[in-house]
Amino acid sequence: MTAGQTEMDSSGRGTGGLRSRSFLALLVTQGFGSLNDNVFRWFCVLQGMKVEELKTSTISLGLICFTTPYLLLASHSAYVSDRFSKRKTIVACKFAEIVIMAIAVGAMALGGVDEMLGICLVFVAVFLMGAQSAMFGPAKFGAIPEIVRSEKISEANGMMQMVTTAASALGMFAGFVVSDMADLSPDAPTLAGLLWPAGVLISIAVLGAVASMAIEPLTPADPARQPPNPFQETVSNLALLYQGRPLFRAALGEAFFWFLASLATSAITLMGEQVLGLGQTATGMLAIALVVGVGTGSVLAGMMSGGKVELGLVPLGGSVIVLGSLGLYWVTGDVDPTNSATQVAAVWPAATCLIVLGLGAGFFIVPLVAFLQDRSERRTRGRILAAANFISFSMMIVSAIVFYVVTEGGLGWGAPTIFLAAGLGTIPILVYVLWLLPQASIRMLIWVLSRLIYRVKVFGRENIPAQGGALIVANHVSYMDGFLLLTSSSRPIRFVAHADRVNRFGIARLTRLMGVIPIRSTDGPKAIVASLRQARAAVENGELVCIFPEGQLTTSGRIEDFHRGMMKIVDGLDAPIVPIYLDELWGSIFSHERGRFLWKIPRRWPYPVSIHVGEPQDCPDTVEEVRNAVLALGQKAENMRDVKGPAADTVEYDRRVESPSAEPTGDNDQATPVDPQPETNPVPEADSDDERPAPPLSEDET
Repeated sequence: MTAGQTEMDSSGRGTGGLRSRSFLALLVTQGFGSLNDNVFRWFCVLQGMKVEELKTSTISLGLICFTTPYLLLASHSAYVSDRFSKRKTIVACKFAEIVIMAIAVGAMALGGVDEMLGICLVFVAVFLMGAQSAMFGPAKFGAIPEIVRSEKISEANGMMQMVTTAASALGMFAGFVVSDMADLSPDAPTLAGLLWPAGVLISIAVLGAVASMAIEPLTPADPARQPPNPFQETVSNLALLYQGRPLFRAALGEAFFWFLASLATSAITLMGEQVLGLGQTATGMLAIALVVGVGTGSVLAGMMSGGKVELGLVPLGGSVIVLGSLGLYWVTGDVDPTNSATQVAAVWPAATCLIVLGLGAGFFIVPLVAFLQDRSERRTRGRILAAANFISFSMMIVSAIVFYVVTEGGLGWGAPTIFLAAGLGTIPILVYVLWLLPQASIRMLIWVLSRLIYRVKVFGRENIPAQGGALIVANHVSYMDGFLLLTSSSRPIRFVAHADRVNRFGIARLTRLMGVIPIRSTDGPKAIVASLRQARAAVENGELVCIFPEGQLTTSGRIEDFHRGMMKIVDGLDAPIVPIYLDELWGSIFSHERGRFLWKIPRRWPYPVSIHVGEPQDCPDTVEEVRNAVLALGQKAENMRDVKGPAADTVEYDRRVESPSAEPTGDNDQATPVDPQPETNPVPEADSDDERPAPPLSEDET
């Protein structure tokens, strides 16, 4: 890509990958920004703790000074992010950072004359740095979907979170080190006291500004937008966010993450110095354990998302957060501060628990941020992200106040008690998430279990509509088909399935949570029509519905006839049919290959599976058109396997597609993907009064 080109298509969506110049430059820019934020913040906090008058409140004061601008500038940050190019906004913020660091150095120099005045002015610089970060936030996060392709957004956010947390850890540690080496007291030489902090802070700011220049130009999202009234704009942004309830809930989850992260970071300082008896530098090393966990969890979350926004990671992350928080209480709660042996023995277990806590935090935050970016419209994305930031940083200020109250306000809590409260407080949040996202939670569990059995690749995932209703039509090869399809989509899928299948084995409640639409073939055509109408209503309501129109599992390894009744689901609706072909499943232990189900030795472990998603079909005239689309995907899948070479012990799946060598019929010698078997037992028409029993539409086991 040459200079001057954007990485967006005509709709404003990114077209680049994770190795594109713009995204790598954005990562480096964010890394230097987060590094400098934390070096400066923790340097100021630790210098403030050297002043007796500020010793008990400097941690909360530093957090409040840094986060308050996020509230005051929430509306303007959204306006600037949407009105101007996000690339220009990012560059301007990075050059402003250089100026702010120069102001901070001047405040430090003044501290060599009047220590108290210098510290206070440094906290003013912390406020200005918070203002710069507030303007930078919506632009950097809003730039991700304008730079990278949609299927890479989760991985991009995972990498962004990893870089942010790694830089935060390094910055926190560097802040402790620089604070130890710097001396800004009136008795010290001013030049010697300023050398380390000035050199580190200004150098990092310059490097960040240089990196931002490498981002490719991005077009403004809403160049006609007018400057806002701060109060009205903030209220309007929050109202806009609230209108999209899923986005609002994701913003609340992100806010909870930042509340917990701020509380944990502050508690680590207490734990290191008061519980474990560590110095400032060693406490900084302990904090790195937390950030290493967050970075690792973020990268794993991006990888586990599999090219989609996977909200099922949120409850997984919440569970791990509870485990890590309660573990910290368990390993540090009985430490005797007067007994160095118990302190030393608790350091490594505490570091391990911090890594676990960070791992859960990474799983928790990455899908929420990706969801906010991916599901918000481009024209309003800046406003949505600004509103989310407003809520998040409000909770960070609340966290600072809570920390002060529980430690200095009479409660006298130590770090172990704070972590205990954090773990117990996460449990109701976890329960709410599980209640709110039952299918996503189950899908995540299915993902983990299925990866133990299968190695799944999905092709054409972008063909599954991100919004609106659609009917998914797939071939039916094994009892795992429904589970595998669930893991291939970031959106919930409702399956049409046999009533006697979904109500047995004690899974009725589970299938209700999953929104399964039962169909009762033995109750006659009217019952089938009622189920079809329920499926139609779901599609009309903007949901994804999946049906296996063969009506049964294949017992021969071929695609059987499609029942005509499936067309009643979308007939007359402005909703597409999405064909899907499940390849390589024939021969797995959950298929009927070799004439038996389950009781056979698997040929490979994990078993390779590919899922091919075709382009949505708008208003196909006949069921044969849909079937032919699935057959064509099967031919494409076979061609891809031929290019890769046959896998060992692969069982060929007979799609009954006519080959070019097939005998022509009449004068037409063009091969057509039509199964030669005659159609049997079609589903009755919706207006039929025929009471003959009809075959079911699906035998999906979900």
